[in-house]
Amino acid sequence: MNHNQIDAGFLHGMLTNGYRNLALYEEQVNDLNVFPVPDGDTGTNMVKTLSGGLSVDAEACGDVSAMMKQYSKAVLLSARGNSGVILSQYIRGWANAVAGKATLCIADVKEMLRQGVASAYGAVPNPVEGTMLTVLRESCEALQEAEEFTELAAFFSFLIEKMKVSIQHTPELLPVLKDAGVVDSGGMGMIYFIEGIWAYVNGEIIEADSKRESSVVLSHGSGFGPDSILEYGYCTEFVLQLMNAKTNISAFSITPVIEFLETVGDSIVAVCDDDIVKVHVHTFEPEKVLAFGRNYGEFVTVKIENMSVQHHETSQGKAKGTKKQKYAVVAVAMGEGIKNYFAEIGANRIVEGGQTQNPSTQDFLDVFASLNAEHIVVLPNNSNICATAKLAAELFDACDVRVVETTSIAEGYSALSMMNTWAKDVDAFVSDMSMSLGSVISGSITTAVHDATLNGVAIKEGKYMGMADGKVLCTADDKNEAALSMLKNIPDMEEKAVVTIFYGEDVTEEEIDELTNSIAETYPDIECGAVSGGQKLYDYYMAIE
Repeated sequence: MNHNQIDAGFLHGMLTNGYRNLALYEEQVNDLNVFPVPDGDTGTNMVKTLSGGLSVDAEACGDVSAMMKQYSKAVLLSARGNSGVILSQYIRGWANAVAGKATLCIADVKEMLRQGVASAYGAVPNPVEGTMLTVLRESCEALQEAEEFTELAAFFSFLIEKMKVSIQHTPELLPVLKDAGVVDSGGMGMIYFIEGIWAYVNGEIIEADSKRESSVVLSHGSGFGPDSILEYGYCTEFVLQLMNAKTNISAFSITPVIEFLETVGDSIVAVCDDDIVKVHVHTFEPEKVLAFGRNYGEFVTVKIENMSVQHHETSQGKAKGTKKQKYAVVAVAMGEGIKNYFAEIGANRIVEGGQTQNPSTQDFLDVFASLNAEHIVVLPNNSNICATAKLAAELFDACDVRVVETTSIAEGYSALSMMNTWAKDVDAFVSDMSMSLGSVISGSITTAVHDATLNGVAIKEGKYMGMADGKVLCTADDKNEAALSMLKNIPDMEEKAVVTIFYGEDVTEEEIDELTNSIAETYPDIECGAVSGGQKLYDYYMAIE
């Protein structure tokens, strides 16, 4: 085609072909995940991010400027994961570069790429070289230095060649890639995207990919009236200040408290930190729990919530005309057990997401819109979801939205357990939830999906891996053996107070009983509890505090 007449329809066709080509290689990009865990999702995130642009009607837009403005917004709302957010900002740079233009020439396309790189780098507070950013930047710099092109196909052929050269160097820039024996997955995803664009310029139309469903789990609200039945009891929480007048603080043990709570309830969390006790329990007799607590001290805070009301609100969503609440919490989670448990201990909405399934910006915006609150606090619970949550928070203007950057299920659990709905203001509310994040250790057990050497540990495909805070500490043939070995590799483990285990859908009751008993024998001073999380891929998530 005439390179001086790239109109809106042709440009949208280029972008769509790029999306479709990337979708064809989605799993190959996922498989480049540095860690040999079954949750590599860079390709999936990039594909789902670009899928938002498919709905744009280029013909209705009329010109390149209007089309790219709509396309950029659609991609922004579909962005998920770190790679998706960076990609959406790259596309945003393209849209900025063509503002006011009806058609494009090759020089305009070159400027699109340049502004795309600048926008992508601007989206990352601390850009890391050896990632997709490097591949985009180095190939763009090579284009800027090259002689002028007269054919669009030659232009993109040169760009792809330089991208392939750049990606081969990513392991030299990022040692973790070299250790894992892979190149950067996001950079490879961008190569597939640009190759699809190049194919379209050459007249090759790639077949459309299938549509994907939204990953959000929304709730719909109802009430609790005079004829209702208390089916679920009360979620009872308190923070207790131990008092010298009531107990010997230096000799205080949390064990009798837990033993009592087991006689009146379940879903028990009880922790003692110096002279402060934090308790969470589900019970039909909250008055007994409070009376027992006062044997040892006085309450700093108390919260009792009717879980039948919580259940109705969570399953039915926000009823119209209800009073606006001061604080609402949105948590990301996967696994029915974890989702239900997080809802029970305080999350107002659960967004389905986690490893291999990152929610989009729009998913978060839909949930925010369903809440009737002055302040919304988001717990992403995955490092790859934080950027999307923050982007959604910036875009939502109906109320104040804050993101507590929890990077694991363990951190999300810790944040919810410290939630104080009586906080004087939102800053104090967020501060309370963030208080323990620096001290909680996130443990996990999963199966390696390929061979690798990480953190000095040789990993074989099919073996169980024990990880703490994202670092591989050990491997084993048995999941429980891996879990115990992981705990033994944590410094000062004997000084920890509580281990909470969320066990996955493939773990049997016999296996979790065996593990909790082994932990109790190995660490007699540590309280160990287990919750049926029902999550896939990961046999155990552990919150170690």
